[in-house]
Amino acid sequence: MQKTLLCVLLSMLLLIPSLAHGQSYCGVHKYDGTHRNELRGYLIAGDNIVTDAFYGLSVTYKRYLGNRWHVKGDMQMQFGKRLYSIDVEGGYRLPCGWSDFYLTGQLLYNRYQPWNTNETIVNLSVRWEMPYFYLRAGASLIHFHLLHFGYTEPVTLTLGGGVSIRPRWNSWNIGAFIRNYDDFYYEGYNINWGFNFHANLLSDLQLYGELNIRPAGSMSQLASKYEESLKIGLKYMW
Repeated sequence: MQKTLLCVLLSMLLLIPSLAHGQSYCGVHKYDGTHRNELRGYLIAGDNIVTDAFYGLSVTYKRYLGNRWHVKGDMQMQFGKRLYSIDVEGGYRLPCGWSDFYLTGQLLYNRYQPWNTNETIVNLSVRWEMPYFYLRAGASLIHFHLLHFGYTEPVTLTLGGGVSIRPRWNSWNIGAFIRNYDDFYYEGYNINWGFNFHANLLSDLQLYGELNIRPAGSMSQLASKYEESLKIGLKYMW
């Protein structure tokens, strides 16, 4: 607890000079007052011990419904794995001083083509963002369907956090994270870790990337026992 309070105080102290220079937020998850729409796409490539090398692409559309609410839809295709995913999400932002709380609900569907297996996930979570770090906690309900057999896992906790070397509104940033989820899956106690970055190319165009290390998988991953992946993409805002 003392370490957490110290981090909060340090973040506040580092934030004051930025406010004094009139720096404005340029957007990671928060509506910037100008761009209501976001279109994001990335290429992903990696390797795991089951399918060996794989690659794919993902596309996301996000719409800000004012300063608090948002809706989002994602689509992913991973060739090699032959994994196809789609999800929808809705969320609400609750500002609290220099931090923000994001309450989100997500419905996710995965199709594992080689095994003719469907996976449906419902996730509810809260994300707390400060200028230099974030924490996320929540719960997922995961259901599998294979031919005439269905199975629902016990409620799975969602846990994650990350830090960055610059404030979250900076035009470029580098960070590190640890979590038990990614864009299109949630796991039990299998912890991923990695690094990410973003850099604004123009006022409405951003380059970003992420390296994700995924250790021995749980049942919700079916067969991926170890995986490394790299994402490189662009986000366009208007």
